[in-house]
Amino acid sequence: MARATDGKTPRHRSGRTRHRIGASPAASPAKSAASDQTVLLAWARDGQGTRVGVAELDPADRRKRAPFQCLGCGEELTPHLGKVRARHFAHHPGSTCPLTAPETALHLNAKLRLLELCQRAFAGQEQVVLVARCQRCRRRLDHDLAALGDAVEVEGRVGALRPDLLLTHAGSPSLALEVRVTHAVDAAKEESLAGLRLRAVEVDAREEWERLEAGTVSILGSRSLGFDACPSCQTEARSALGREEGGEAADLAELEAYRGRGLFGPRPGLPVSGSGDPGPITALERRRLSAEFLCPECGSSELAIGERLARHPCPGRSLRAVAWRGYDGQLVILRWWKREERGRGGSGHR
Repeated sequence: MARATDGKTPRHRSGRTRHRIGASPAASPAKSAASDQTVLLAWARDGQGTRVGVAELDPADRRKRAPFQCLGCGEELTPHLGKVRARHFAHHPGSTCPLTAPETALHLNAKLRLLELCQRAFAGQEQVVLVARCQRCRRRLDHDLAALGDAVEVEGRVGALRPDLLLTHAGSPSLALEVRVTHAVDAAKEESLAGLRLRAVEVDAREEWERLEAGTVSILGSRSLGFDACPSCQTEARSALGREEGGEAADLAELEAYRGRGLFGPRPGLPVSGSGDPGPITALERRRLSAEFLCPECGSSELAIGERLARHPCPGRSLRAVAWRGYDGQLVILRWWKREERGRGGSGHR
């Protein structure tokens, strides 16, 4: 993906290739005014009125598709398609178009690139992941963009708002995408989005916001609004309620709280919705546990199996958890008693 280079160190670091946003993977036409007074536009309208990204413009078609016009002011633009400098469209000297302001050009480039990614995702032409953040713990939450909507409109109206991009699903608003250059989504707009129950992701065009990861395009949101908390945070919240119930529910809550922190292997999935009851340990699971369990310390196979929690009454110590039904419906089995795991020196959990 194309990025503007402004001399800043990208916020996200990894061993993967990183780019700064301009128009598309083939070029980096958008530059920040902090490093270059020339505004590099990534988009224009060709002689047939079709919007065109400079990265996809074939030099052989340049004359056939001319003249190119600015999407903002309608003035004629010159395409620069050389191999040394980043591809871009340029206004003629002396232009007073608002898009000659670096912030405005950067906003337009990012908005139209987001539009292109949405359209390609909805058409099944590209796999795109929208990266939101848990509003409680800031953990990364990946969403398949194609599952969030099936159509997109630039500045589509929803209530009194006109977000930069409005995604809809079966005709109903499903997500707002906002591009930040100088101003973030303010408190009033955030309140309006909450009133509409419309989720929103803000993309900071000044930072790296698009990345290619293992063949998948990731849109890195800088701020997320209206999304559910991550599975770990939801598990923590459910655990707090379970502790108040006492008994087995309180013991289960303590185990799930540790699991939510990643202390029992992989973090849990989303808790079962509705009543929040993921169901008991089934008869088949009880028979399986009873047949397999043998305490490596006391040699006993005795199990105390409640509705959702199986424990071992090892002599001289408190009941020790063996397995339980997690809030996400999974049967979680600890490995401390697994003979094959102990033989390999393992002490993990499943």
